[in-house]
Amino acid sequence: MHVEATSTIAPAKKRLATRSLTRDLIPRSAEPPQIVLTWLVRLRWLAVAGQVLAISVAHWLVGLKIPPIPIAGVILLTALSNVLLMILLRRERVARWLVAAVLVLDVCLLSVLLYCSGGAQNPFCILYIVHIVMSVVVLGPAWTWLIVAIACASFLGLFFFHEPFVTDHPLSARALTLGQWTAFALVAVLIGYFVDRVTRALRMRERELSNVRERATRTEQLASLTTLAAGAAHELGTPLGTIAVIAKELELSLEDSNKEDARMIREEVDRCRTILDRMRVDIVEDLHQKATTISLAEFLKRLRHDLPAAERSRLHVECAPGIQSIIGPVRAIEQAIGVLVRNSFDAAPDADSVKLSIDHTKGETVFTVEDTGHGMPQDVLRRAGQPFFTTKPPGKGMGLGLFLVRLVAERYGGQFELASTPGVGTKSKLQIPDRVAGDESTEGDDSGANEDPGRR
Repeated sequence: MHVEATSTIAPAKKRLATRSLTRDLIPRSAEPPQIVLTWLVRLRWLAVAGQVLAISVAHWLVGLKIPPIPIAGVILLTALSNVLLMILLRRERVARWLVAAVLVLDVCLLSVLLYCSGGAQNPFCILYIVHIVMSVVVLGPAWTWLIVAIACASFLGLFFFHEPFVTDHPLSARALTLGQWTAFALVAVLIGYFVDRVTRALRMRERELSNVRERATRTEQLASLTTLAAGAAHELGTPLGTIAVIAKELELSLEDSNKEDARMIREEVDRCRTILDRMRVDIVEDLHQKATTISLAEFLKRLRHDLPAAERSRLHVECAPGIQSIIGPVRAIEQAIGVLVRNSFDAAPDADSVKLSIDHTKGETVFTVEDTGHGMPQDVLRRAGQPFFTTKPPGKGMGLGLFLVRLVAERYGGQFELASTPGVGTKSKLQIPDRVAGDESTEGDDSGANEDPGRR
């Protein structure tokens, strides 16, 4: 049988698929060293501009006599090292020690500038605090204390070793006060700007990683469940095949009055096989599908085929004008919409219909399933989609359907929304983009392949 031939290798395939999918889920966002260095590069360009401006003001307006060659060398070295950092940031990964090396270099360059411009008397000595705060925010204790030690030793050395202020005329108390205030304001702005931007970027990355871990956990859970389902399909396949053969023989040998019963047995066995095939489907592997195209008629035919005969006539489908095909990960969409439709039939009264609406807008196909069932209260609605949570009676459901739908939406960059009002009914909406991540083109059968995806 088909089930026996494939299910024995399914667990290994699922483990491989799970690891691959987990890698796909990892965001392409920057690592912490890249985040920090990106902002450091910007601050260092501001420092270069500020140094040029400060030196110009000190020389031309205040009349300070400062050695131009060493100061120009410091500014040039800062600019060249920043260019090198920009080149290194283009790599996928940057060494963590590079952040500490840049801060140590900047402390040394600042010390040279202060040495050439008055030493400890220069009000801009307070800029050492900026580097210490940066190290506290982005580095570990060892590097932080090293930078603290270098900054303190450099500041102490400036009391004894420096080029004194030489001016055309003595500096007024007002000028010194203005310099001190300017230095304090500059430090306050730099610390506030850097700490806010870096911590915000790091928090955003932590949220992304938390979402990835959560999604990877759900994927691993689903891989385990589908492995279990494959085992069940394998074990039940043989007895179902035997029953089907016996039912066929009975249908041929019995009289007309009993043939209908034998035929019904065979039909129900075929239905069980279909259900087992659906359970055995390698869902984790399906989550690697590329976008394909299927005609709307064929999609609805497959959807109705999976429903019991009594429910097929109760499914009311409404399609927006112009939609003739479905573009996307078709197999995953079929499973997800089948789950939503079956859930709606389970919730709706026996005589009521279930409405399926299909629309296309802004490069996405939107599937909406509505029923007139008893609805769900808010506490139940919040838990809907968690694995093994179900409101159905025992034996009617495992609580995995909405879990699968959410996983499909997340994997393909879509959205899944569930709204319910007690006593009114439930509305489910699944949005799937036409092009899934990594697709350069849309593949599939010829039905609708040459049509405009915006109006299919």
